[in-house]
Amino acid sequence: MRKVGIIASGSKVIDATVILNEGEEKRVKAEDLVVIENRNENKIMAVCRTGIGSNDNLKAAGFSPGVAYARLGKHPSTAKEYYAFTLDVLGDITSGKVEPNKTVIAPSSDVVLFEQEDNPMTHLGAPNGSVGYYKDHPNWTVPMIAEFIPYHIGVFAITGAGKSLLTRYQIIPFLRASNYDLIMIDWKGSDYAPYFKAVLTIGDLALEDEIVLEYLYAVMDNFGYYIGGYVEKNPIKAAVETVIYKGDWRKTQSPGELRVFLQEEVEQEIWIADTAEQTGEKKLTKYGANYTQRFKRYLAKVTDSELKNIMGSMRPEQILDLARNEHAVVVDISAGQKEQKLSVFLTIANYLRQMMQEKQKLKIALVIDEGPEYCPFAAKGIKEATCEAISELCALGRSYELSVVLLSQGIAGEIGINAAVRRNLNTQFIGKIHPLDLDEAKRLLAQATVEDKLLTSLPEGDFYFLGKMNPSPVPLLIHFDLPKGVT
Repeated sequence: MRKVGIIASGSKVIDATVILNEGEEKRVKAEDLVVIENRNENKIMAVCRTGIGSNDNLKAAGFSPGVAYARLGKHPSTAKEYYAFTLDVLGDITSGKVEPNKTVIAPSSDVVLFEQEDNPMTHLGAPNGSVGYYKDHPNWTVPMIAEFIPYHIGVFAITGAGKSLLTRYQIIPFLRASNYDLIMIDWKGSDYAPYFKAVLTIGDLALEDEIVLEYLYAVMDNFGYYIGGYVEKNPIKAAVETVIYKGDWRKTQSPGELRVFLQEEVEQEIWIADTAEQTGEKKLTKYGANYTQRFKRYLAKVTDSELKNIMGSMRPEQILDLARNEHAVVVDISAGQKEQKLSVFLTIANYLRQMMQEKQKLKIALVIDEGPEYCPFAAKGIKEATCEAISELCALGRSYELSVVLLSQGIAGEIGINAAVRRNLNTQFIGKIHPLDLDEAKRLLAQATVEDKLLTSLPEGDFYFLGKMNPSPVPLLIHFDLPKGVT
């Protein structure tokens, strides 16, 4: 460790400014870790954040001899030039581990720099595991606290910034090492499915009756009726509901057999409903005949692959058993339409919620990619149900050892996730973000003086780590390296 500067006037308990010794401006960088050897008799660990350079001879607000030199392309005197960094305090390390600092940082206290051969991470306590390493220091692995896994995790960054890679190569191994089994919902079918042995598709799963109905309405365009209008009362919908709730359709062995079964049974239910309203003749009215023909037309539009998607036999309890046995299972929902993808998620979420309501400890991590698809900022329709389900899983998970890991390209607003879900994610990883997310990112990073523009230009693999699982009270900039051959 070497001395790099002294504390400037205006220092406080939790932040200060270091004026760098001459020449150190070429070596000390943003996010470097330092120790303040406080003249008030304690040692304080801090991180360099916003840097500034000042030269009174070059103030652009007014004309001066230095400005005159600059106009001629010459360099003025550096006698009034200095460089400084604001410091965010991690805590008092006098005892060897980070504890809350309660002592005012004295001006003119020496500041020394942790160098490559040092390892300041040891001051953050004994780790349960690690997540990458501290930026630019591969031997400084950053610890995480496993105790707070059920307080849920949010991973935020734009496409291409490394969200899925961070989750796959850092967060998931940590969860496994902490004895959590995983259920991963793979929206695109490319982020997790190719990398794990146990992979299920939509066609493998037995969906709940209500979810099957919503799917059939979607693929048959609600039989041509407007959603929210007469469709809620039309005889075709009532007939389809009756057939699905009876359950005999689940005995069919192929999409072709299911198609014939649905056509015959739905027509029969329409006939029963139509003739029951007559007093005498036992034949379809012109309205009943119209309903029958309408159903045939829309059923004909449904492909065999779409019908196959509702013919799976694996129940949610079997998915959980598979996760217990294999320790990680991927549910690849890429083949379905959006409504069906969300329906599959609801089937699994409802079962997990039921188990927790029955007071069962789960020790399960549910990884959800493409967060805004499930819980957008203004959820409507089936997304309102999935958003509510995630909120309830988060609320119950803290008591019954369920961890929700949610990945999203945006944090808040139109590109982000619902506030009811967002406030339940008590550990965050924030990578390169969209400029529209700056305000929300600044709120999350309120305890740190991170430069705003830096958040929109972080390289791939760089994430600010903050929240419950971070043993540091201030965010830390981490980086992770991919295994060789991975892109």
